[in-house]
Amino acid sequence: MDKEQKEFHKSRRKEFSRLIGKDSIAIIFGSTHQNKSYDGDFEFKQFKNFFYLTGFTEPNAALMISSSAIKTGNGEGAGSASEILYVQKKDPLRETWNGKRLGFGKVRQELDIAGAKENFDLKNTLNSMSFSKFRKLYINFSEVIKLNGEMNEIITEFINRLNIISSNIEVIDASYILGKMRSVKTPYEIMMIKKACGISADSYIETMKIIKPGLNEYHVQASLEFHYKNSGSRENAYHPIVAGGDNACILHYESNDQILQNGDLLLIDSGAEYNYYCSDITRTFPVNGKFTEEQKLIYNIVLKANKECIKKIKPGVSYLYLRNFSDKILADGLFRAGLLKDKKKVRMYSLHGVGHHIGLDTHDAVTSGKTAMEDNDKLKQGNVLTIEPGLYFPKNTKGIPLKFHGIGVRIEDDILVTRNGCENLTKIVPKETIEIERAMSAKTT
Repeated sequence: MDKEQKEFHKSRRKEFSRLIGKDSIAIIFGSTHQNKSYDGDFEFKQFKNFFYLTGFTEPNAALMISSSAIKTGNGEGAGSASEILYVQKKDPLRETWNGKRLGFGKVRQELDIAGAKENFDLKNTLNSMSFSKFRKLYINFSEVIKLNGEMNEIITEFINRLNIISSNIEVIDASYILGKMRSVKTPYEIMMIKKACGISADSYIETMKIIKPGLNEYHVQASLEFHYKNSGSRENAYHPIVAGGDNACILHYESNDQILQNGDLLLIDSGAEYNYYCSDITRTFPVNGKFTEEQKLIYNIVLKANKECIKKIKPGVSYLYLRNFSDKILADGLFRAGLLKDKKKVRMYSLHGVGHHIGLDTHDAVTSGKTAMEDNDKLKQGNVLTIEPGLYFPKNTKGIPLKFHGIGVRIEDDILVTRNGCENLTKIVPKETIEIERAMSAKTT
């Protein structure tokens, strides 16, 4: 881990400690392996909130953090620290099979976390620790219930003990505070997201050149993923949607196994991940490289909503406003085209919202909405969000002329909210119809 990343995670721990308060303690658990089938596991992925605070990507770990010193056991080797990372012990045999382990001895050097111990020490600490000096205990409950293997053994007695602890200390899920922190991205995070967006954008530009009738949807997916990995992205931000024709009207279509037909549109919703940070782009291309008049009509209505919403983005603008603004543009366009008689019914065809926050998660786990106490619906400088209006007319749509059936269009960009406006991080991917047709005519040999 380089110095810049260490400083980022350290700043997040410091801010988290400040927000939970001087009379609080937090125990944030990392992920464990998840079984896929028989003796095979899914590829390991660290819990995002744990990564946010530590940058540590090994399984079976936990972070204990407080603004005051935490006692780290009794007898020989006992001490105290305001932050302690519990990690797997070094094990030469297991490391031969599954890869090197950092070990607690290198935590300070490699991660700049002040205290470190082996994870099985956490069991004794949790079971013997007096929480009476604290008023609040923060835990990532929604992730604790997913823990397997040795971590499940380590925490079981402690989880049962919470029944007694909770009468003397307020037990709180840490996700809300971490979500508020994650909402506004730091310069380091913006750099990571821009890297992910750049990889995705370049991959789209290369991939759109190979699209043609007769290809399978999975050929397009394979091209995207090749370019992602070839540019330094270890994995997708989410499972790609590569949806030809009527499949585009299935919002989370994942099969990606149909032949692309001449005269259809192809909707691609995909994004690379870079160092755990996500991108999310959608473009809709004509399979044969040329839009029909009907396709172009629907496409340009969606494009207008995409472009006009992006123009509105700046600090203080609310997501609800953007949603309603997008719906108005879509409704007006369909009304003028004679496809919608009652503008209030536009959501029969637009179906989803105008966008979402993006960061460590594609649909980022950050605070949103408006309550009587606070307004998290209004955009802030440092937010990163998507703008993705869409219109969908699946086959057999009643009241819509047959020539529009099977048309599904979505156009999505990733937008950084700046001091006085915004920056489109994915603007280099063509989205004007003339640009798309020109780019798709430049076929690779």
